[in-house]
Amino acid sequence: MALVLIAIAGLMVATAAANGLRASARAATLGRATAYAARELATVANVAATATDAAASRSVSGFAAPVACTTDVERDGALVTLAVAVDAGRPPEHVALATRRLLDLEP
Repeated sequence: MALVLIAIAGLMVATAAANGLRASARAATLGRATAYAARELATVANVAATATDAAASRSVSGFAAPVACTTDVERDGALVTLAVAVDAGRPPEHVALATRRLLDLEP
């Protein structure tokens, strides 16, 4: 009977450890995906006046599979809304970041 209880306790500890490792791996993937999305958003914000919609799949260091990156640009007069969505990792994690830029339209 005691051996069965020890086996059950061991199973619970092993399950908790596996779940903890999955959570740590997911957090690391989200951190890398967010950093990549932030870099892409900064790149697009640098050229906000001429930015266009884009979709690409790239090989990125730190990810086994290609990373899908989509850029959306909406213009409303001098206000430009920029959004970047990144799908990365296994299983894929989705990260979306957005910002707005007010363009100086005077020469």
